[in-house]
Amino acid sequence: MWIGLLFAFLGVFGSALPGHFGMRILAYREHLDRKLPFDPGTENGGMPYGWWLMCYRQKQFPQARVLNQFGNLSAIFGWITLLAMIAALFCFIMSKA
Repeated sequence: MWIGLLFAFLGVFGSALPGHFGMRILAYREHLDRKLPFDPGTENGGMPYGWWLMCYRQKQFPQARVLNQFGNLSAIFGWITLLAMIAALFCFIMSKA
């Protein structure tokens, strides 16, 4: 049973992670195109920018509606990825017990 759940959560992880990266890239491009200011440490994208999106800090830019849409989708996929990764690790540990 744990092996089946492990593969199920790895499948969820494998489909949510590309969605997170894709939406994060689109949000970053929208951020650059609209010339919106970046928080310190998020100027070059990457993990800090992804965390910034997952914490819904893009809501401070009401003039960038599309950024909100990309940011919301990126956050949803990011949280699904994180939960699936934790669940897969738990299932892997339980399958070895």
